[in-house]
Amino acid sequence: MRTHVTSGRVLLAVLGLGLLMPLVARAQEEQKVRVQAEVVLASRKGSEVEPPELVKMKEQFEKQNFNFTSFKRVSMEVLEVGDKKPVEVKLPNGSNASLQLLGMKDGIATVRVAIPRQPTLDVELGRQGAVYQKAGKHVGGELILVLSPPSR
Repeated sequence: MRTHVTSGRVLLAVLGLGLLMPLVARAQEEQKVRVQAEVVLASRKGSEVEPPELVKMKEQFEKQNFNFTSFKRVSMEVLEVGDKKPVEVKLPNGSNASLQLLGMKDGIATVRVAIPRQPTLDVELGRQGAVYQKAGKHVGGELILVLSPPSR
């Protein structure tokens, strides 16, 4: 009878392990967050704002005394940024911006942004708003990397 109880305990222990394994596996899965990455060329040449949605960016820059008069979207993509391997954003000046998720807390993602010849920054991205990061010079202007939650 004693062996029956022992084998029952072993069976429970094995079942318990079976329940824990999916939790451990999930903990090792890569965390990911969707980020809209937009590359904008801002310059003092002309007054073009293309597309019109960039008027908000122009107004924001004017409030902070950045004297750019022209804003032109170069590229825009939605990326899955994870915590295991950085995701690259190609810039028109021949370099790449690198994005990597550092963590998530209360719906806010902390993302490391690395751009050659620029300081590496850890930025916080919430469910709304945008983060602007200087991304280098290009054809007489400045490239700006705009990170935001994907538009629905």
